[in-house]
Amino acid sequence: MTTAPRLMPFPEERVLEDAAFGQGIVPTRLHALLLPVWQVEIRADITEGEDFFLIDRFLGRGLRHGALHTVDELATFFALDRALVAQAVRVLMAIGHLQESAGRLSLTPLGERSVDDDIRYVITRQDRRKLYFEALSCTPLTRVHYDEEVVTLLSGDELDRALRIDRYPRFTPIIADSGFDRATLDRLTSRTDRARFNLPVALNSVESLNEELVFLPVYLVRGRTGLLVYGQAGAGTAHDPELSELCTRTPGLISTLDDEITAEEADERVVRAARKWLREQGLDSVAPEQDDDGTWSVSLPATAFGENGLPVSRVGTYRMAGSGFFRLWCPDDNLRKYALLDRLDQRLGSRRHVTRQEAEDHIARLARQLRLEVPALSRLRGGAEKTGRSGLEAHLARLENAQQ
Repeated sequence: MTTAPRLMPFPEERVLEDAAFGQGIVPTRLHALLLPVWQVEIRADITEGEDFFLIDRFLGRGLRHGALHTVDELATFFALDRALVAQAVRVLMAIGHLQESAGRLSLTPLGERSVDDDIRYVITRQDRRKLYFEALSCTPLTRVHYDEEVVTLLSGDELDRALRIDRYPRFTPIIADSGFDRATLDRLTSRTDRARFNLPVALNSVESLNEELVFLPVYLVRGRTGLLVYGQAGAGTAHDPELSELCTRTPGLISTLDDEITAEEADERVVRAARKWLREQGLDSVAPEQDDDGTWSVSLPATAFGENGLPVSRVGTYRMAGSGFFRLWCPDDNLRKYALLDRLDQRLGSRRHVTRQEAEDHIARLARQLRLEVPALSRLRGGAEKTGRSGLEAHLARLENAQQ
């Protein structure tokens, strides 16, 4: 068997839970995909914005609004050491913010724009960098995909290893129909949302030096009313709205997924997997059930959970079966209330800093997942006290006293 790290450092079940109980869709399938991405190395004159050094901000305003035009005037007005002002002026001239004529200083257009916007604009000539564009429509990827510590873009040997993995989930590469559209680079200059796409304030004289097709691992959750795409950056708890919209409006992608396996075959696989799992748990008397929404579940008695059985926290969760899945359930209200406390204890215990609003949002989501009424913090605190969860009790007490 080929061994390699998981491409997605979180379980598929987490994605299904967010889609179903965080986003409100009824998930029917989950696909592990490798979306094609153009990695484009460019050379361009770029303008980037950064925070001003304090003295630079004052000097720029003095030149722009204070009718100050020499180093001596600036030093006297701001009560600064003349040598310090002279050094700052040399720096501002070097980055193109100041110019000197006949012994008088003035702002360049770049310097005026920097003062007006309160952003220190810096131009780098012939800068080289890599930009990423999803290859289905040549739309630039958002900033989160540039974090190399979180996001993996596969090519060459890494891609080959990912495709040879013989364990689930098996990732399916999506093939781009055409090459990179270089006109996309020209269109970047007119975007007003550059920061979201990791683009500098301005690009000029853009030239493509190299274009390589790489692949981005994602989970795509299909539902009865739409689909959601989850990337590595969201850790399975937040979908990618741009990639979700892209895949929604790419009919060829959906057709490719439909060709993988029919709905009937997917259901048969889920039923076989559920029966096998039930046998392994010694629960042969339980049979998989198809719910009204078309999804599958196994309804277990309360006695199947606890110290000698399944963890209580598993109630309401999913188990994968290929691209399908089934849900573990228990009709016992009290057990599901214990499950809510257990899941909440796990969540709050792993996060030292959580606001009251964040906690209440998470409680509401857990209640939906377990088909319970949303409990108040005081009621949960009482439940934590009765079940000996002292840490959770103290955490809930703090949240009760916190402002909304």
